[in-house]
Amino acid sequence: MILFPAIDLKDGQCVRLLRGDMAAVTVFNADPAAQARDFAAAGFVWLHVVDLDGAVQGRPVNQSAVASILAAVDIPVQLGGGVRDEATIAAWLETRLARIILGTAALRDA
Repeated sequence: MILFPAIDLKDGQCVRLLRGDMAAVTVFNADPAAQARDFAAAGFVWLHVVDLDGAVQGRPVNQSAVASILAAVDIPVQLGGGVRDEATIAAWLETRLARIILGTAALRDA
């Protein structure tokens, strides 16, 4: 079994939303790279990252936080949120991301 710890990004911080409400936010770490390192140090072999702002705006928003995560850990990272077109997929694939998660685009363009 592989467990995928998640880092949900909003305004460049690691957050949890209350019932998916973008206004009901709890920040649990202001440093996404540090959170990624903590997960890797705990023995996790994958990391799941969601750009919540990107999901709402329909385009990547937290690129710098994602870059800091990728620079901080050697474990594979998958990303979702704000990936709605081929150009965005291509741009993310130029990074060290191992997987791109599609939601809306997969349903719309299936």
